[in-house]
Amino acid sequence: MPLPVKLSDIQMVTLESQPAAPCSKELLPGEIPGASVFHHTLPAGGSLALPGQKEFIRILFLCEGSAGFSAAGKSFLYSEKAMFTARPESDVQIKAKTGAVLLEIRWAMNESDLADLAASKEDFPLTQAYAACPQYRDFFKSETTISRAILKQGVIPRFAMGSVEAKGDDLVGQHAHPLLDQFFFSFPENDMDLLIDCRICPMKGNTLLHIPLGSNHGVIARGSQRMHYLWIDCTPQSMKEEAVAYLNEVHQETGLHETLDG
Repeated sequence: MPLPVKLSDIQMVTLESQPAAPCSKELLPGEIPGASVFHHTLPAGGSLALPGQKEFIRILFLCEGSAGFSAAGKSFLYSEKAMFTARPESDVQIKAKTGAVLLEIRWAMNESDLADLAASKEDFPLTQAYAACPQYRDFFKSETTISRAILKQGVIPRFAMGSVEAKGDDLVGQHAHPLLDQFFFSFPENDMDLLIDCRICPMKGNTLLHIPLGSNHGVIARGSQRMHYLWIDCTPQSMKEEAVAYLNEVHQETGLHETLDG
């Protein structure tokens, strides 16, 4: 039988409650080289100004509530889960229409990354409504697991983001990512058990957890449990091309837009 995980074995943080006042908090600082994760809460009418620079690119995800995003003369309003990212040098303005909860990943840009972005033909700012995300399957998940590609590999240098959703009983089989350092961030309704290197790690909602580079990991949801989480892939520079090739191989788009309710 797998052993219960020790708190010292896996780095994770759970947000106990959502404050009513504006709040910005860094989560697990320094855990993955080049990646900084911030959790923002905004009351209705609240705003957040994020200045442009070239040291990192910001990937923003609206977890709860509704908010408007503006950058480079373009504006978008979302009343559901959504992703938004602008070029590093672009100022970003966020205005909450209702109370809003956001995740921000700051991904460090080296000279090679900046050159790739400068040559990119993508139409920045990039934005993606959660419900419209391309869905994919891979060999270690069941047919009832819904996987979404929120920010596909190769768009942002050495970075990708997606999600996994399923009701119990369901299983994401154990597998390893020797090319990818990963965060998992769980939505409030998430209640599942992670298997990490033959240990069990219960994971509830509003939790950020580091899946260490190369570790053997999977997910189980039983009975009334539900898995619903973001995966955030961060690739070292030396593994850049191999990581994109790996994700291209295992993430097979379905062309479907399934939901758990059918």
